[in-house]
Amino acid sequence: MDKSIPGTTDDLRTKRFYHGTRTEPMPGDLIKSGNPLDVGGGDEITTYVYLTPNLDAAIWEAEIAVGEDQARVYIVELIGEVEDISNQTDWKSPGHPWMSFRSREPLKVIGEITEWTLYHGTRADLKPGDLIKPGLTPNFGNKVRRTTYVYLTRTLDAATWGAELAAGDGPGRIYIVEPTGVIEDDPNLTDKKFRGNPTKSFRSREPLRVTSEIIDWHGHSPEALKAMQDALEQLEQLGVEPIDD
Repeated sequence: MDKSIPGTTDDLRTKRFYHGTRTEPMPGDLIKSGNPLDVGGGDEITTYVYLTPNLDAAIWEAEIAVGEDQARVYIVELIGEVEDISNQTDWKSPGHPWMSFRSREPLKVIGEITEWTLYHGTRADLKPGDLIKPGLTPNFGNKVRRTTYVYLTRTLDAATWGAELAAGDGPGRIYIVEPTGVIEDDPNLTDKKFRGNPTKSFRSREPLRVTSEIIDWHGHSPEALKAMQDALEQLEQLGVEPIDD
């Protein structure tokens, strides 16, 4: 990355940045402004190109981006000055991770993310080698039934929700896991509000093997957590059950 870009702080110059899209540039190609970021992008994006140091945010933007091609996430290099628009007083969060940095100059593609870490959020105290199996009491809905799937995700944000909302009294925990069988999109989240699978949430009928634990994760704000808990409670009062068959 060019460390002599004027107007860009040392902290930003040392970050790894990502760009989520449904186009297919090659290493060395330039991603330029002038194209819509997503369905609700508006006119502002004609003069900026967007990026993020948060992989989860890039995954979200790739999934909801305009186009019918495969959602892709690229590692990009700064060419010009970049600014964090989440610090602006008129900025309003869309309520999910998104590419909150922007630049008037193109971004240079230096690689594509093709290998993904898989996570599982829970309150269970596990160790490497342990198996997380279906057949447990569910966290949501009818507690009499037993789950027929076990759930996992590519995004740390989704795993954080899993750890925070899981039933039990122990501390929330997030594990890196590997599936032992076939995985499929989680129908409880896919295409429910946003196109695609922006939380990259999956399920499997086969166990997940714990490989390690994430220790330094950060939870959501008390306000966001309360809002999510209230929404889940409302669904329960309406008799809405998760899809687990």
